[in-house]
Amino acid sequence: MNENSFVLKNVGVLVTRPLKQAHAFARQLEQYGAIPVVLPTIEIAPPPDMQPLLEARAQLGTYDFAMFVSANAVEQALATLTHWPESVTALAPGKGTAEALRQAGVPEQAVLMPASRFDSEGLLELPGLRQMQGRRVLIFRGERGRELLGDTLTARGADVTRVTCYRRICPAGEVINAAEFLWPLLRQNRLQAITLTASEALDNLETIAGEALCQALKALPVFATHPRIAAHAQARGWKAVDTSGGDSGSGDEGLICGMISFLRDSPNLRKA
Repeated sequence: MNENSFVLKNVGVLVTRPLKQAHAFARQLEQYGAIPVVLPTIEIAPPPDMQPLLEARAQLGTYDFAMFVSANAVEQALATLTHWPESVTALAPGKGTAEALRQAGVPEQAVLMPASRFDSEGLLELPGLRQMQGRRVLIFRGERGRELLGDTLTARGADVTRVTCYRRICPAGEVINAAEFLWPLLRQNRLQAITLTASEALDNLETIAGEALCQALKALPVFATHPRIAAHAQARGWKAVDTSGGDSGSGDEGLICGMISFLRDSPNLRKA
């Protein structure tokens, strides 16, 4: 760690991602001296119809490429994986998804990911995906996922199959009482930042928190892992900061570096 690492010391950071990823990210924040406040505003649920996913798992070996849009896609799609087909290349948009593939049992040499831009656009820039005539591609994604990957690869000549393997839903109201949880932290100045890894996380936070609490939270900077997420937050009146453009790229490293960079230049926001 360098001297900038201490910028996050005693900074309260609201972590809104699903519970499993939230705890992993919280541990990273604690290494920088931050105080994570875990409030999952997204819950990962199975798709309404499991049959397409079951069929895709059974036919995995017949594809040339299998794309996973997120770590959640890996965990849901490969939950029963016992052997990765040698002929299939796994594609990950970023380091978190690549790590999830490794943990699921996919050999490291079978995984491709972008070198710099860690998103769907970065995947599409990979040299191996430019000439796709006759290649079969399986895309594991969330419900209502972007069509960019599938549409672009189809235009390049690929035979693309899209499979919904999870849904993002709002946690049940009885599980989280955000107002009771967050108001004391705000009043005691123990919350200085909010992190977002999905637009739905913000939508659900607004639903869970209610109007009064949201207005209070809008005084805090919101750090987003992708320009689309930042733009969505800004359109809803939040002070969003896109952390994907730094030297560390998108994902958790970029998120932490983005917070350090922003808060280093805004010392008044770090008072805890």
